[in-house]
Amino acid sequence: MQMNYLSLAIATLIPMVMGFIYYQPAVLGTVWMKANGFTRESMGKGPKPILYLLCLVMSFLLANFFWAWVTGAGGQEQSQVVDPKDGHSYVTFKHGVAHGLIFTITVLTPIFTTMAIFEKKNWKWALVNIGYWAITAILMCGVLSAWR
Repeated sequence: MQMNYLSLAIATLIPMVMGFIYYQPAVLGTVWMKANGFTRESMGKGPKPILYLLCLVMSFLLANFFWAWVTGAGGQEQSQVVDPKDGHSYVTFKHGVAHGLIFTITVLTPIFTTMAIFEKKNWKWALVNIGYWAITAILMCGVLSAWR
């Protein structure tokens, strides 16, 4: 099966869009800044525009990983699309959500917890970052699973 490049492009944009929403001061941006010891003044104008391009490239790499993981590298064999035992379809947003949750529990939570411990960050820092990446991973996996 060929990769759905439009779904990959949309999944690539999800971390950027989520970041613009999630880190707004009215959402969790203020909590995130306090957890990091930042102020609006210390943040300045934000990252240089070229760094946003770098983030987009990193999002593209993550979207490619999620695509291969969620779809079985685009598998269209009957066993990768529909469960032969009960006819359950794997080509759903819900299936992608399950992958996003599994990723959050088995990858994100251990990484951010370990970072919080050894970098002496507070738990707000860890929870804000885990929350952002959990929502982002769930949405990315959901889009890539449903829209093969």
